[in-house]
Amino acid sequence: MARLNKCGQRAPDGLIVDLDGVLYRGSTALDGLAEFAAVSSAWPRVLFTNNSTVRAADCARKLNDLGVTIAAEQILTVSAAMAAYLSAAFAAGTSVYVIGERPLRDAIAGAGLVPGGDRPAAVVVGLDRELRYAQLAEATRLLRAGRPLIATSLDPVLLTADSAVPGAGAIVAALRASSGAEPVCVGKPEARFFQAAMARLGVCAERVLVIGDSLAADIAGGQAAGARTALMLSGVTTHVPDGGPQPDHVFGSLPELTGFLRERAA
Repeated sequence: MARLNKCGQRAPDGLIVDLDGVLYRGSTALDGLAEFAAVSSAWPRVLFTNNSTVRAADCARKLNDLGVTIAAEQILTVSAAMAAYLSAAFAAGTSVYVIGERPLRDAIAGAGLVPGGDRPAAVVVGLDRELRYAQLAEATRLLRAGRPLIATSLDPVLLTADSAVPGAGAIVAALRASSGAEPVCVGKPEARFFQAAMARLGVCAERVLVIGDSLAADIAGGQAAGARTALMLSGVTTHVPDGGPQPDHVFGSLPELTGFLRERAA
């Protein structure tokens, strides 16, 4: 059942929508995806993801394969956010030690920094599904020598079609344990990631509805950025406990969310 608060009758002016756990799990569309995509197209919208192993074009291609046409320009990835963060923090040509896959490395290189090389200025961590012990050892050495730890996300798991696997946050946790370093997080739940999505929408924060499946990442981050929030119980969160972030709306499925939006588009 959908749960709405007293602000539930006020229509948003823009939508920020998580991908994994909201629109699909792994390569499987969640029930009602096509109808949601059609109804939500009435609003300016940005889709975003904390998964650093994908490019915006990859996400757009997956959605197209699932029957939803979306432009890559409407998708914001955490790798793109990391590239923007690093280019603002370090001079062009600066070397950084990267644990992460090709999309993250390419985004960093595209921002003018060098993934690897001598005397890295920071340790950057995303999800790496071919992680080796030697990488953890080198990252630990650099962190214990004082390099900052910069993470794409602190998500402990990544959803698959029928289960969950360790996420970037699991790697970060290992490095925190071995080095004592505290990470700077660039992706969700940091407000800056949501603000970057809002900038693309051109909509002020209080008129944005953030839709996600994680209380810790989507709901907490959306609230930190000043947005209204809607929790989907279709991913990592299956109920709303007392205490902690309390979303403005709770929906059990995409059809429930779609009905809510259809009423407000009328």
